[in-house]
Amino acid sequence: MPVSRSRARHNTRLGLAMIAATALMVAVGPVPVVSASASASASAPATATASGPATRVLRSNVLSGLGALASVAPDPATPMQVGVALSRPDPSGEAALYQRLYQAGSSDYRHFLTPAQFNQRFGVAPDVYQQAVSWLQAAGLTIDTSVLSRDFVVARGTVAQVERAFATTIGQYQLGATTFLANTSAPTVPGALPVLSVVGLNTFQRFSAPAHPTPPRLASTAAPVTNLLGGLLPGATGVPNLFATTPQSLWSVYQQPTSYRGAGQTMAVFGSGATAGTITDLAQFEQENHLPAVPITVRNVGPGPFTDTSGAVEWDIDTQASAGMAPDASGLTLYFGSNLVDATVESLFTTWANDPAGPAQANASFGECERTPLDPILLQLPGNISQDPTGTVGIALGNNLEPVAEQTLRQATMEGRTLFSSSGDTGSSCPVVVLPVIGAGNGVLNQVVPLTSYPASSPYVVAVGGTVLYTAGTTPDSRVAEYAWTFGGGGDSLLISAPAYQVGTPGLFLPCVATPDGQLTNLGQPCRGVPDVAAQSGDVLTNGYGIVAAGKDSQGGGTSLSSPLWMGMWARVNQSAGGPGYGFANETIYRLGKNATTAGRDFYDITVGANGLYAALPGWDYVTGFGTPRLTNLIADAR
Repeated sequence: MPVSRSRARHNTRLGLAMIAATALMVAVGPVPVVSASASASASAPATATASGPATRVLRSNVLSGLGALASVAPDPATPMQVGVALSRPDPSGEAALYQRLYQAGSSDYRHFLTPAQFNQRFGVAPDVYQQAVSWLQAAGLTIDTSVLSRDFVVARGTVAQVERAFATTIGQYQLGATTFLANTSAPTVPGALPVLSVVGLNTFQRFSAPAHPTPPRLASTAAPVTNLLGGLLPGATGVPNLFATTPQSLWSVYQQPTSYRGAGQTMAVFGSGATAGTITDLAQFEQENHLPAVPITVRNVGPGPFTDTSGAVEWDIDTQASAGMAPDASGLTLYFGSNLVDATVESLFTTWANDPAGPAQANASFGECERTPLDPILLQLPGNISQDPTGTVGIALGNNLEPVAEQTLRQATMEGRTLFSSSGDTGSSCPVVVLPVIGAGNGVLNQVVPLTSYPASSPYVVAVGGTVLYTAGTTPDSRVAEYAWTFGGGGDSLLISAPAYQVGTPGLFLPCVATPDGQLTNLGQPCRGVPDVAAQSGDVLTNGYGIVAAGKDSQGGGTSLSSPLWMGMWARVNQSAGGPGYGFANETIYRLGKNATTAGRDFYDITVGANGLYAALPGWDYVTGFGTPRLTNLIADAR
């Protein structure tokens, strides 16, 4: 039964809907109306027929805002890597089977596909794939990787070869301390090929892991705990101001059963760069916390080099949070690229989805702004290139990866897999600010633009928000206070329609204003809301999770902690299911969360705190979703 809502609460949420939509409209102006024919020429895939046009221009595959920057011609021999995504031939058939896979009573219920079965039923035809390979090779490019479903081809070559393949020009640009390459005009592709998008034509668009300021390592005190909303937490005296939870603390607080600790389950972490330090730190963390050693497998994706250590703290958090929650897991696979540019991230996703031994649960603690049709207009916002040499909204928003990754992530859900992703550390905005080296920054601040972070906003991903958690420090431990983190990501996509499992959720009603490609077909309909659930993020400075980083005891936080915590806890849930498990977690989470009886049993509702535009309210909300888990009850009710 739906949770009842007061008229006042409804009016509050309606006001938020108007604020969010108005904020976007004020910032970017009215949504442009794009005709069906114009949309098709810009981004819709062509069918492989002899009667089609000889070539097609992908008008959305070029960065907005480049005109404000000076460019120079790069060395033609500079290496580049690109990924060409091909539309699969039967998306409606995929959607129909997805529905049956998660519909109790269907003959296909939970009969999840293997990658080979998915390829046989829905993969791109071999002759179409070969046409794409031949086209790229004719330009001199070398095919790096391909996947079973034949819908993503990764090629590498020189700037000159990429220019020849896509009939464009590559320029070299400088933005603050960041030097990057980008195509100066939209690429041209063979008209007979169903090319969905090309990623990697610029080296600017990339995912960023949240910033991790080092917390002060001060002695604990017994002073009252002050929350970030400016007041004392009721009853929260006598606990440390500087507080790091342990795995055992969270086992108790989140009511994780001792009978299910992830045995037989495998997990995955997506990352970039070097892995040796991450593996060493995990081993030390497990030893210090008296945990068994989870076996590690490293899957390096792409040509490398795999030497970057700038994200080391993030990968420490991801591995130690997930292993801490599922200490008996059978394995943890590290899918690592050399960087987090869009082409590499899609290679990571598709390698996992097409890996016959790929884990049923994976984690991506990084993000970038969701795709939007308004990027050129957004260049007019304060903070654009011409006004601020260190950052621009116009260039940082959006991505070419989203339509590519969506079909890959849908494939993963049809194989019974779940990707957990952090909702972001920029409050009720997406990570807009451009920072040196890492691209779109995910630092701890609210960056105004009311869009969500991708891939958390994908309907095929579990988005995880953050809470600040204080415990009593007893054995077993107990919750003293838990409230929404000020900078935990969340909000209404405005562009991505709410998936069927989310429609009808009490508290979710903010409408769409357009589709990601500018169509008005979903105008006024419920839009995807994030996060779906939450877990401890800490407040970065005084509260978090004890980790080992570079061989020293430290503290991790942010929603990039919350997400792998949930991945580890979901491994316990899948262990309890036996067989193929429950598949995509959101189907179970929303079945339980939308029922007033099971929602109260299975989730601890967070009703204190806000993340900017949105407040934590009773029931599902745009700050913490359904809240944090009561895992023993959730396992019992999931059956």
